[in-house]
Amino acid sequence: MLTLHPTSMTFMSLRTYRSVCTLVIFLLISRLSYSQNFYAVLVADTKDPSLGVSCEKDMEEMSGTLRTISNKIKYNYQEVICIQDKFGKNGIQEAILKIQCQPEDIIFFYYTGHGINTTTETSNFPILYLKDENLELETVHRLLKEKKPRFCLTLGDCCNNLFSETRSMRSATPVLKGITVTQDSLILHKLFVEANGDLLISSSKKGERATAHPNDGSFYTNTWKQALAYAENHNTHVSWETLLTDAENRLQESLKSFPDSLKHHSQWVRSFPETVLPCPQASFTEINRFLNVLADEKLSFNERNKLRTLGQKVFFNLAAQVSIYMSDPEKPVETQPIDHFLKRVVNTAPLIDEFNFVERLSTLGQGCTYDLVTLQEIRKKQ
Repeated sequence: MLTLHPTSMTFMSLRTYRSVCTLVIFLLISRLSYSQNFYAVLVADTKDPSLGVSCEKDMEEMSGTLRTISNKIKYNYQEVICIQDKFGKNGIQEAILKIQCQPEDIIFFYYTGHGINTTTETSNFPILYLKDENLELETVHRLLKEKKPRFCLTLGDCCNNLFSETRSMRSATPVLKGITVTQDSLILHKLFVEANGDLLISSSKKGERATAHPNDGSFYTNTWKQALAYAENHNTHVSWETLLTDAENRLQESLKSFPDSLKHHSQWVRSFPETVLPCPQASFTEINRFLNVLADEKLSFNERNKLRTLGQKVFFNLAAQVSIYMSDPEKPVETQPIDHFLKRVVNTAPLIDEFNFVERLSTLGQGCTYDLVTLQEIRKKQ
């Protein structure tokens, strides 16, 4: 028979007690870190003859994007999908009723499909063209706000024209992914957790038709996700205003070869104050827009050259340097003086497809002008 000394019993009990306590604390911390919910309601017209494939791709990619965001900000992801029989007013209302929102939760509503508007409609935002009964995007947003989440974002990627037509289907260049600089969640935390209020977005203004690609999905959804990816990986500072402005700039860049009748412009309304950025005149959005307009071959040489002279004085120090990457931030192609670089851009604009400013690898000097500019240069396929 084995006999245990009382001291041994006490030691084993104490060790077991500590192990149990450690496990309880770990489980408690894990539960607390994911105690907030990220509710996603995704509505897609996947059965439409002309848009179905595009809408299905939109839904799948948005689902993946939101799930990743939720994981990075340590929120519990709760998703409701409204497709096929659930693609209607009743399906959307049922999805909203399922949301049991707490004060720190986030709600994200996404719609991809047909949209319309009417001359009698007072809202500038579209009406969702559903299988049973149409529903105003602004009404959906109001119903979601009544759940009183910490942050509510409603995004409708659909037409907003004054009669029912199919969305335009045009060829599109695949979305260019942002080069990875860091993988932290600071930018996503600023956008989704620190924001306190609501944001309503549509891909087109009243009277406009949205665009989509049968294989690559909707243009605005793609540029919105692209702007978010670049902000997460490239930016030091961010706000919803700068991110949505960047998405709009990218949308217009993708539509510049289209006739005016097919061009559309995103719009948004927010309830929270704009984040004050240091040196807003030299923000990510402003630098990115300047570089891409400078490379716009639709402008004449003289127009681009005049813009170069003005922009160089506003954004860069006289002795500023430019580090250029074609794809990999670990492999710089070369470093050039700013004057030499900008002149090259003006002269070789037809060869350049896109610039992406990498704020995190750039150095801002005194007077809100840059000493070092780091960017990604994407050339057109020959």
